[in-house]
Amino acid sequence: MPQNASESKIFRQYPPEVPPMDITPADDAFHGSTKRIAAEWWYFDAAFSNKYSLHIGCRTFSRKKMGMVSPFLEMYKDGKLEAKAVKRFSFRQFKTSSDCPLVKLGNNTIIDFDQEKYKEKGEWIYNVSLKIENHEVNLIFTGTTKGFKYETNAESWTVALPKASVTGEIIVDGKKMNVSGIGYHDHNWNYTLLTALTYGKGWYWGKIMSKTLTVSWAEVIKSANVGEILAVVSQDTQGYLATNAEKIHFKLDKFIRNHGREMPTSFAIKIDDVVNGVPIKVDVEMETQEVHYSKVLFLAPYWRYHVKAKGYISLGSHKETVNDTQMMEFLRFS
Repeated sequence: MPQNASESKIFRQYPPEVPPMDITPADDAFHGSTKRIAAEWWYFDAAFSNKYSLHIGCRTFSRKKMGMVSPFLEMYKDGKLEAKAVKRFSFRQFKTSSDCPLVKLGNNTIIDFDQEKYKEKGEWIYNVSLKIENHEVNLIFTGTTKGFKYETNAESWTVALPKASVTGEIIVDGKKMNVSGIGYHDHNWNYTLLTALTYGKGWYWGKIMSKTLTVSWAEVIKSANVGEILAVVSQDTQGYLATNAEKIHFKLDKFIRNHGREMPTSFAIKIDDVVNGVPIKVDVEMETQEVHYSKVLFLAPYWRYHVKAKGYISLGSHKETVNDTQMMEFLRFS
């Protein structure tokens, strides 16, 4: 598919070391905005053993108690989009919480955090249910490792489930399927029209999963030739370690023209670091299989990739092979 390949030349601008922090359910609750109209969203994705995958979530656009809420779902088979649906509701129909993750629209609960399991065992379990048109999901996301957050005075990012086991059922065009697989969940808030000026022009984001290890990574595009990068390595049932930015090497390659913009179709991430005395090594290449183009926040071009990831992740003396299809994204505000 890619032609006229060229390698990107991005000069990394390493920001002050702002380490990720532990989270509580309140970090994944609704934050809202009081100063200006801002976007906030809960994002879930999952890849199932039957070759289906999906993205489901809910976005809000609000200031104080006024705004709009949009639940949405996108379902894929072998990386190709099979179903897409979205609804829009006014804030009058929106019920939520500032203490824990909760999204209710009218009489329907879209996202429900199991507070009892959290209080009893510290488990992070979400019930995610949504029906739009002839499509529906009823899924349970159970976290397998510890979440974290990056928070600034402006935009914030909570990765509540770097990795989760996912079970339940999906209905695509009226066809019901029981499913099981691996998922992910994060939450962003306080994104406004000023974000492109103060935060960055967009970002690349993804996660790389092996059997028990996960790398959550992102590169914020500050300008045409400047980027800021981060990567956090998590281990099932354990914690997380944030790698040093200068030890992360991220390469884009094999560019093509898509919807009027140059977009890469080949990616490589290499990390060789020691954090808290623990050696971390990552060497993974990702080749595009399918791309789904859309727009988010009404205007921003957005590409969701299904990529074939190959390589390895090692934490200490433990090394695992990566050889699977995974999801990532590319967003441009301008």
